[in-house]
Amino acid sequence: MKTLFTLVLVIFFFLGCNPTPEQPFKETDKKDTGITRSKKIEKPVIDTNEINKKAEYPIRLVPIDTVDSKNKDVFKRYGIEFDGNCYTCDLAELSISDKTIQLVNVCDEKRNKSFDIITISKTDNSIEIKTAQNNFVFIKIDKAPVYELKITGNTIQVELLRLSTYYTLKKILKKFEEHDCGDFQG
Repeated sequence: MKTLFTLVLVIFFFLGCNPTPEQPFKETDKKDTGITRSKKIEKPVIDTNEINKKAEYPIRLVPIDTVDSKNKDVFKRYGIEFDGNCYTCDLAELSISDKTIQLVNVCDEKRNKSFDIITISKTDNSIEIKTAQNNFVFIKIDKAPVYELKITGNTIQVELLRLSTYYTLKKILKKFEEHDCGDFQG
């Protein structure tokens, strides 16, 4: 009984000694200048640059085109390329994972072509994806974001996988004024 009482007392002692997270620890420093500073220790701040470095894969990019070049609103200036998306269905969306870049037909996901990624390089306004056959360079030309695609290396000519000049993220396509085929029946 005495042992049980001692064990319970020790457990309460250790539980009572843990600092509560709601009360941050404060420490006061006094220097030769006579200035008193207070340091507040808080939870670590998450670095947003680290988050931006870790992309959520797969990244889906959809082809767009210039609809109204004079319009200052990016969501009215660009929109879907009607012919390639709605009539001929020959455009390619891009699906980018950490290992492959895949061209996928806008109307038939079974029609696709993959390239193994060797390296991915990022700068403030561009992303370069190197494969064994090509370099895919995405240059950010507008804040929406809108990317201009430039390809170096071998020519890519695959039936019904035509590459567009401009791409944007699939998840924001609905923000563009012209984002679907409307009532077009093909």
